[in-house]
Amino acid sequence: MRAVVPLLILGALVATPASAFDINSFRAQHKLPPLSYSAAYAGAAQAHAYDLARRNHLDHNGFRERMGALSSRAAENVAYGCADAECAYRMWALSAGHRRNMLMKGISSYGLANAVSASGRHYWVLELGN
Repeated sequence: MRAVVPLLILGALVATPASAFDINSFRAQHKLPPLSYSAAYAGAAQAHAYDLARRNHLDHNGFRERMGALSSRAAENVAYGCADAECAYRMWALSAGHRRNMLMKGISSYGLANAVSASGRHYWVLELGN
């Protein structure tokens, strides 16, 4: 049995090529301001991604506890199956609820993380807030 291997995406999205699809390019397409990368949100996202991968189960368990202390306005997107962040963002953009979270007004920061389960499934978590 393989161990769960967490992989934290730290600000890498900020330096992606202009053609890459990420939270800020998606928001720009909709004339919304960019979000700042937050290490605190990335840490919350990483903890949840690691837990999802450990349990091999997708959910929002503990969202209020994770984000309540960090933000008065917050949202969370979760996904599995994508090998890279661009795939996860594209999948979320095609889902009404996840899309709404990514286009939320009144937020200023994000954190993104990925963890891989023992079975090799990639779990993604995007935390958004102000």
